[in-house]
Amino acid sequence: METTRLYIRPILETDFPDIFRLQSDPDVMRHIRPATDDPEVVRIRMAEWMNYSQKQPGLGVFILEWKENRSFVGYVVARHVAFDPTTEEYEVGYTIAPEYWGRGLASEVTPALCDYLFQWKQPEYIVAFTAFENSASQNVLLKSGFTETGTRNIYEGGSKEFRIYRRV
Repeated sequence: METTRLYIRPILETDFPDIFRLQSDPDVMRHIRPATDDPEVVRIRMAEWMNYSQKQPGLGVFILEWKENRSFVGYVVARHVAFDPTTEEYEVGYTIAPEYWGRGLASEVTPALCDYLFQWKQPEYIVAFTAFENSASQNVLLKSGFTETGTRNIYEGGSKEFRIYRRV
């Protein structure tokens, strides 16, 4: 997959330093989960992500690279909700490196992820979740065509739920 400015590729073990940098940064993680300074936690998490992708080809965590120089921009998800294939619900999400904040990349990549899932898996709808106070991500989702549908206790502390429906 790609967008105007980004390449979107599967995650690799060699992405660990970049993933750890983001997951250990409290500012990056403040709306997702507590940041961790334990590399082993991130290694285990990445192994779980890669295992999921092996069992669910074409789904999982993907790396964003800047087209101009292939630099790491962040990572995105196009997966079953909470990595649980029994849900039959698909979720998109993103984590962008701070040096790329404010460039509209979340608004660029979110529709691309939705198009990918709608074309490939053809679900009725796709969900996305935000922390209650994360108005920036809520605006990205609304701008991308999502509608707020309520709350759900998928992640610790609960989340606002957004859905976008497949156009028929």
